[in-house]
Amino acid sequence: MVAPASAVSSNNEKVPVLIKFKGQSDAQLVKANGGNIKYEYDVVSAIAAELPQKAIDALSKNPNVELIEPDGIAQITAETTPWGIDRVNAPGAQALGITGSGVKVAVIDTGVDYTHPDLAANYLGGYDYVNGDNDPMDDHSHGTHVAGTVLGIDNEEGVLGVAPNAGFYALKAADASGSVSYSDLIASINWAVNNDADVITMSLGGSYSSTLKTACDNAYNSGVVVVAAAGNTGGSVIYPAGYDSVIAVSATDSNDVKASWSSYGSQVELAAPGVSIYSTMPGSSYGYKSGTSMATPHVTGVVALLLSTDVSGTTLDLDNDGTWDPAEVRARLQSTATDIGDAGKDTYYGYGLVNALAAVSDLDQAPATEDPATEDPATEVPATEDPVTDPVADPVVTMHLSDLTVDTTYTVKAKKHIFAYATSTATVVDADNNPVSGATVSGDWSGLVSGSVTAVTDQNGVVTFQSSQLKNPSGSFIFTVTDVTLDGYEYDASENACDSTASVLFTESLK
Repeated sequence: MVAPASAVSSNNEKVPVLIKFKGQSDAQLVKANGGNIKYEYDVVSAIAAELPQKAIDALSKNPNVELIEPDGIAQITAETTPWGIDRVNAPGAQALGITGSGVKVAVIDTGVDYTHPDLAANYLGGYDYVNGDNDPMDDHSHGTHVAGTVLGIDNEEGVLGVAPNAGFYALKAADASGSVSYSDLIASINWAVNNDADVITMSLGGSYSSTLKTACDNAYNSGVVVVAAAGNTGGSVIYPAGYDSVIAVSATDSNDVKASWSSYGSQVELAAPGVSIYSTMPGSSYGYKSGTSMATPHVTGVVALLLSTDVSGTTLDLDNDGTWDPAEVRARLQSTATDIGDAGKDTYYGYGLVNALAAVSDLDQAPATEDPATEDPATEVPATEDPVTDPVADPVVTMHLSDLTVDTTYTVKAKKHIFAYATSTATVVDADNNPVSGATVSGDWSGLVSGSVTAVTDQNGVVTFQSSQLKNPSGSFIFTVTDVTLDGYEYDASENACDSTASVLFTESLK
C-alpha cells in the first residue's frame, strides 16, 4: 500500500482514497466534501475518489462511513519462470533457440486442461481411456500441472515450461480420484506409440507388472523415450519407473537435496526439482504441487529439448542413423547431469540433477557413451495383475509458522490526535525450513480491532496483514493465525516455531 492518507502534509492536496460505507454509498456526501469521484462500485458499497486531507478527517467521523483507506498500487503478474525451470537450466537452452519444436510429448495422467492459455497452442489431441471418448479433459488437476512444467508456452503470462514449443498428446488414464488400471495405462502407451509420440511422461506408478514392463520395453525399442516418477514412498522405486527401459526420476528441493518422501534406489537415473513447483492448473489457473510427479516433467522437458536438436554427424549418434535414439538420449542426459550426491551414480540422485543447457551444448564435441539400458534389472519381481494404487498421490508435505509478529505505525495530526494501525507478518516454512510460497494464511484480528482476513505468502513464505486505522487507541492489537492451506501441504500447528497468536500493546499518547 502507499503511505496512509493521514501522512500527507498538505490539507489542500487531494489524496486518492477508497471510501467504504456502512450502508449505501453516498456520492453526494463525497462531492459535498470536495471529492472528485473516480468510481462508484456495485460489488461493494464503496467509492474511489480524491479528497483533500481535511475532508478525509471530516468523513472519517461520519457515522455512515466505515473506513477510508489509501488507494493502493499493485503490479500486474507477468510470466513467471518457476524455480525448477531455472534450476535445470532450461532458459539457457531456450536462449540458444532450442525450445522443443517439432517434438511430440505424450502426457499419460489424469488428462490435461488443453484449453488452458499456457497449453492450448501446443495441444495435438489425445484420448480419454477412463470414459472412452476423445475428450481427455482433466478432472483432477494433476495432469494439467505436469503438462505446464513440460510445455508452458512463452506468452508473457502464466508460467514458462522447459520445452515451450513442443507439442503434446493428452492421454487420460487416471480418473478423478487419481486411480488408474494397468489396462488403461497400457492402452495409453499403445496409443502414444501408434501416434508417433517421441517421449512418454508418466507421473504415476504402483506395483510390478510383467505386461506393463513389456509395454514400456516395446515402446522404448520402437524409439520412444519413456520417463516416469520414482515414487513418493520414501522407499523403493515404484513401477513403471523401476523398469530398465524407463528413466526413473527422484525429487529434490530448492537446496538440491533429495526430498524426504522421494523414493530411491539403484533404478533412479536422474533427479529434478519436485518441491513447491508452480505450474498450470485447470480453469486457466496456476498453483503449487510437490512430488516426484512434479520432478518427472522437468526431465521430460529436457528430453524434448534434446530431441529437437540435430544429432546427425555427431559422436552421440552411436548407430549413425542421423536421429536421436532413446539410448543415445539417456547417455547424453547422464553424462551432462550435475552431480549433486556421492561422486558418480548414487541411489538418491542417479547420475545427478538434469541439466538442459549442458545437454544441448557442444553436441559435436561430446564423447560417445555406452547404452545405459542394456543391462537386465538386478531383481525380477514376480508379475502381478494388481491395479496401480493411488498412482498420482503426491506426498503430504507439512508446513508450519516459523515467525509471527505484530507491529504498529502511527501519525499525529493537528498535534492533538494519534491515528494508528497494526501490521502482522507471518512466515510459513516446510518441514525442512524451506519457505512455502502460494500458501493461503487465514487469521483473526482482535483486541482493539476485529475481523477475519486471508492473504497468500510470497516467494519467501512471507505474508502481511494490515488492520484498520484507529483514532487515539489505547490497548492491544492482537493477531491469530487460524489456518494455513496449500494443495499438497498440511498445516501442522504443533510444529510452529512461535505462538499462533502475537500482539503489541499500543500506549503512545500526546500527554
